[in-house]
Amino acid sequence: MGRITDYYHAVSLEDAFAKAKQLGSAAAYVGGGVELVLRRNPEVTTLIDLSRCGLDYVAAVGEGIEIGSQTTLTTISHSADIGHYAGGSLAWWAGHIAHNNLRDMITVGGAIGRNQPWNDVVPHLVALGAQVRLFDDAERIMPLAAYIEAKQSGVIIKNVLLPTDNAGSRGFLWRFTRTQQDISTLHFSALVRFEGNIITAANLVFAGRPGHAALYPRLSEVLIGKPLSHETFARLAEVAYDLVEVGTDFRATGEYRRELVRAAVVYLEEHMTGVAQ
Repeated sequence: MGRITDYYHAVSLEDAFAKAKQLGSAAAYVGGGVELVLRRNPEVTTLIDLSRCGLDYVAAVGEGIEIGSQTTLTTISHSADIGHYAGGSLAWWAGHIAHNNLRDMITVGGAIGRNQPWNDVVPHLVALGAQVRLFDDAERIMPLAAYIEAKQSGVIIKNVLLPTDNAGSRGFLWRFTRTQQDISTLHFSALVRFEGNIITAANLVFAGRPGHAALYPRLSEVLIGKPLSHETFARLAEVAYDLVEVGTDFRATGEYRRELVRAAVVYLEEHMTGVAQ
């Protein structure tokens, strides 16, 4: 791994982007720094610190809730606004993923920027319908699901937006791990909206398959318009078992992960109906 020869404290987004543009692949932005310590690109010799760019905040705005890219999991877990959003799933899990010392370091922008396959933050944000606001000499906003499919180097993640439209839905996250602090062997996140007993909208995301987070619109179609019933979720489990792509790595076989897909849907049913299976 190459040596870091320069640590640059940017004072604005414009300053940070100009420095990154000047240095190209030799520069990297610093979020919480966790991934840079563990898995830094050996080409990187300059780190651009964003901590003075005003990106550590949670704010209720007209479009929803903005989370600055330098905001840590600990801050998210303590936010009252996020605690009331979509049943509070993001706030609760932000306080239970990884070790508490790491939660003080892991930032939402760093998690998105690196987007490791075992990441538990990104797939849940995708399920919540989050958008990401980017800066590359100008601001633009796009769905997080689209950003992780076509990530651009050098772009600064300014903030994440949790849209108002999904605030009244119910979020869900299930991760299969050996311990609470372990990375996921399989991750499943969902956002479900219902009126009365009828499901009206749903986002379903699997990650740690061992691939990256993936939305499954076909699974949403299985739920939308159907009642909150055992029969509905039993059908979802059948379709998910065949549809979700899983593979083998040193942590689990594809066959084992396929069974976990079925188990994940059982937990979703229990969460949404309140009836243990």
